[in-house]
Amino acid sequence: EGFSFDIGPHRFHTSDTAVQSYLLEILGSEITAIPRASSVYIAGRYQDWPLSLGGVTKLPFSMLLPSAFDLLRVGTRGTPASFADHIIARYGRNLYRHFFRGYTRKFTGLDGSELHTDWAAAGVDRAVIDRKVKADSLLSLARSLVFPSPVTTSFIYPERGGIQRFPDLLAERIEASGGTIRLSTRVEGLLEDGGAVRGVRLSDGSEVEGSEVFWSAPVTEAFPGLELHFIDTIVYNVALRARTDNAYQWCYFGEPGICFSRLSIPRNFSEAMVPRGADSLVAEVTCPPGDPLWDSPSSMIQRLMEDLGRVGAAAPEDILFISPEKVRRSYPVYTLDYKERLAAIRPPAGLRLLGRCGTFWYNNMDHSISQGLAMASGGD
Repeated sequence: EGFSFDIGPHRFHTSDTAVQSYLLEILGSEITAIPRASSVYIAGRYQDWPLSLGGVTKLPFSMLLPSAFDLLRVGTRGTPASFADHIIARYGRNLYRHFFRGYTRKFTGLDGSELHTDWAAAGVDRAVIDRKVKADSLLSLARSLVFPSPVTTSFIYPERGGIQRFPDLLAERIEASGGTIRLSTRVEGLLEDGGAVRGVRLSDGSEVEGSEVFWSAPVTEAFPGLELHFIDTIVYNVALRARTDNAYQWCYFGEPGICFSRLSIPRNFSEAMVPRGADSLVAEVTCPPGDPLWDSPSSMIQRLMEDLGRVGAAAPEDILFISPEKVRRSYPVYTLDYKERLAAIRPPAGLRLLGRCGTFWYNNMDHSISQGLAMASGGD
């Protein structure tokens, strides 16, 4: 109906000159530059990210005072045993209690004490994109509030077609070079001979031969029995008949009482994503393994509408439609023993693991592109 939705928010940003050149080569003139506009919803208020002093001073005093005391206590003492220990050491118990604990449980289905410290590098540190912004501890957050550095980070986004335009252009190049892309084709496993890969087996029983296999599918499908876990995501694509006042590109919601963990506004990436005068948003709800919501995503729609109204994102009467889309294995989960499980992998010669699912690493698009370029040129 004239609306376009990315599967969750995406925008290109990289400090890697090779990746930047490649993006510009593929997209050509079909790009627009968009300024950063990220937010966090905390204590019933929207806050710009990075935080501003003016915004923080509007938070409840009962929330600010304990963090002031935490400033005197934070600091790594010994080696933290879990994500919870790591965050408390860096940001204090108050911020952990008010945001990180609820958001982490809602997002992963696990308590912070059940997650490896690497989850901080994947899910927290990477939220700080501009290197001038220091937010890796409570003290650096406080310093950035009092002595803010100008943040002018800009991102690349396709002028039309959403982020899908980038892989579409890649596909055109592959086919123009004589390559074949097989859509709706399921790979069921690897073919091996003498400790070396010789291709893949498809679900219809046929085989595709190859001396090298670049595997970006879930690593658990190449090596069954690893007991590594992924989070599934349901994205609810919401079409709105009128414009909203939502100024952010995306916003994180840590409160357990709000069903979604993140909202994004496609129009704030490109006006071409919505019909003239209309608006839309994408609400992300993660599903840990076994969550019954996965089998009945429509059961969440009524609550979703209520929560969108409660946080001022959209009035229920302005909603034209809500279309759920299920995305399998969207995030790896770093349980306490995940590294030991990964270390058990013994890839056959010729198998190259890459991407978020293939390497079981919570990387972004620019990291995956960098990895692909390195492998294409014969590196790792």
